[in-house]
Amino acid sequence: MKRIFSLLEKTWLGAPIQFAWQKTSGNYLAVTGNCVAMDWDKDGDVLAVIAEKSSCIYLWDANTNKTSQLDNGMRKTY
Repeated sequence: MKRIFSLLEKTWLGAPIQFAWQKTSGNYLAVTGNCVAMDWDKDGDVLAVIAEKSSCIYLWDANTNKTSQLDNGMRKTY
């Protein structure tokens, strides 16, 4: 097996590093540090990212290279 990706650091700015290969075609590798969760849709067309301390879900379309946001309706109250 040929190594094509490795993580030298396990954290970035104090947050664990996460990564997700694009499903089906595998053309993209998403890597992030300050993120609650991220994943590709079943076809590998759209990457969804839930950012820490944000009420939005960010969507990146690999086919059009465009980003959009969805408000998840959840607000923190302190």
